Amino acid sequence: MIPKEDAQKITQWAQELDDDIFIDLILTQDERSGIFRDFCDNLTRIAPNVKVKPEKDEESTPPAIQVGNVRYQAIPEGKVLEPFLNVLANRDTPAQHVNVSFQTKLFNNQIPAWLKIYIMPHCPFCPKTVMQFLSLAKGNESIKLIIIDGALFPEIAASDNIHSAPTVLLEDQFRWTGSIQIEEVVDMILNRDPSQLSASSLQAMFEEGSAVEVANMMLGCGEIFPAFMDLLVHKKWPVRLAAMVVFETIAEENRELAGHTIPFLWDCFPRAEDAVKGDILYLLGNAGDKGVIPKIETLLNGPYPVEVIDAAKEALEALK
Repeated sequence: MIPKEDAQKITQWAQELDDDIFIDLILTQDERSGIFRDFCDNLTRIAPNVKVKPEKDEESTPPAIQVGNVRYQAIPEGKVLEPFLNVLANRDTPAQHVNVSFQTKLFNNQIPAWLKIYIMPHCPFCPKTVMQFLSLAKGNESIKLIIIDGALFPEIAASDNIHSAPTVLLEDQFRWTGSIQIEEVVDMILNRDPSQLSASSLQAMFEEGSAVEVANMMLGCGEIFPAFMDLLVHKKWPVRLAAMVVFETIAEENRELAGHTIPFLWDCFPRAEDAVKGDILYLLGNAGDKGVIPKIETLLNGPYPVEVIDAAKEALEALK
C-alpha cells in the first residue's frame, strides 16, 4: 500500500490534472516486479487519470517504471514522490536549473548520454539530486536517466561498485558522489570522447533508429569504437543485426576501417555459438580484406554444422 501521506499528495496532485497521463510498467521475471505492479495499481486507483501500459520482458532484467526518457528502477515514494509526479505531469521541478547556455548545448548534442542515479531510502541528499537531474532530462531526449534504488537492487549497486548515495554515473565511466555539481556532469557530457561510448549507449542508439549516426561517428573519427566490437558478436540477434547494418555502412565507405575488426572477429570465432559464427563469417566476407581468405578456407573441412560451412563458402565468394 502507498503510505497515507503519499496518498494524500497524489490525491491533491490528481485533482489538478486535466488530461490522461500514460506510463509504461516494465514487468520481468524478476520477483520484484510485484512491488512495481502494486505501486502502479495503487497509483491508478488514487489517480484514475494515470493510465499504465504493462510491458512484459521475458528476461530476468530489473522491473521498472518508464516515463519518457526517465526510467525508475525504484519505487517513487516519500521525498522522491513529488519529483516523480512532476515528471508525470510534465511540470518543472523546484530544483536548481542548468544555465541557459548549457541547456542550449545539450539540446544540440547528438550523442545520447546515459546517466544513472543511485539513491537510498532515507538519504537526505538524494531527493535534491534526483530533482536536479530530472530538470536536466526534461525536454531533452538525448539524456537517458535511470534512477536506481540501491537498497531494492543491491546486486545492481554492487555491480557498479556503489558504496554511498547519491551517486551519479555517466556511461559507467565517470562518477560523482555526495554533493554533486550538475554543471560538472553537463561539461563531461558535452566533452566526451565518442569512441569511449559504452555498449549500452550504442545499443540504445540502435534501438532508437540511429544506426546510421553511429556509423557516421566512427567514419568521422576514423576509428572502430571498442564497445561496438562487442555488439558485433552480441548473443542477441536483433543487437547483432543492428551492429551488422552499421558495419555494412562503414564497409561501403571505408574498407580499410572495416578491416580493423578482422583480428577481433577471428579471435571470437572459435568460442562463438554457431549462429554467431555464421554472422562473423558474413562480416569477414564484407570486410573486403583478401588476406583473411586462407583462414576461412581452413574452416571448410572443419567440424562445423552445414550452416557454418555454407557461411564460410559465401564469405569466400564475397572476397574472391
